[in-house]
Amino acid sequence: MAATRLQALLSVLKSRQPGAVLFSGGVDSTLLLALAQKAWNRSPLAVSFLSPLMTAEEKAGIGELAQLLGTPLKIFQGRETRQPIFRRNPPDRCYHCKKSRFQQARPFLEKKGLRFLLDGTNADDLSDYRPGLKANREFGIVSPLADLGWTKTEIRKTARRLGLPNWDRPSAACLASRIPYGDPVTPARLKRIAAGEEALKKMGLREYRLRSHGTLARIEVREEDLGRLLQEKNRRTLIGILKNLDYRYLTLDLEGLRSGSLNEGLAKRKNLLKPL
Repeated sequence: MAATRLQALLSVLKSRQPGAVLFSGGVDSTLLLALAQKAWNRSPLAVSFLSPLMTAEEKAGIGELAQLLGTPLKIFQGRETRQPIFRRNPPDRCYHCKKSRFQQARPFLEKKGLRFLLDGTNADDLSDYRPGLKANREFGIVSPLADLGWTKTEIRKTARRLGLPNWDRPSAACLASRIPYGDPVTPARLKRIAAGEEALKKMGLREYRLRSHGTLARIEVREEDLGRLLQEKNRRTLIGILKNLDYRYLTLDLEGLRSGSLNEGLAKRKNLLKPL
């Protein structure tokens, strides 16, 4: 069954060339890039955007993975944070980000004769609040994993079988996703969030979020890691770091890590959480 699913995906990829793959360094786009390399007549181009929305580790990882896979890499400096509407942080912030990026990449791809632009959207994403998918449709982005019903679990299993080094990398989201809708996205806030999450990483945590509610930091970790942060040494260390980052109030979310937890406040607003 797994082999049949993989062959079906490779077959679809063969029909979507010449093209390029939007590459974030996550497991979804890494698998897609690796498979496109197998399916296409020439090595696919990896297209990546670097911006203040990413951590330094994420930026470095993109180049390292592209080199490991042996694929050419085109780096764009993302312009989304220059947009007033993006900085205002509306609920459809991701749409404006993706639209900006696609507008930036399209002229380059057309000049290179690259007809298709693929991304790593998977089937699980389709049931979540993903306003960026509207931009995908507007710009004709191809999402083979989602189209064939590949879930995150299936993607990870396949990536592991293929020996991809990031098969078990925790899912990530841009740093702006830590800021409640309506609170402006500013470089200072993004840097503060990145610094706070770096402290969580150094404590040995693999999955975490620092939700930044003004002067209040709300920390989400997996339920099994809640106790680790309450250990006296870790607690005191984290208090010192976050206070130095100008957070006045520090909280540990008792519900634990929840992807897209800031979307919970949208549930009653005009059906915004309906799948696109």
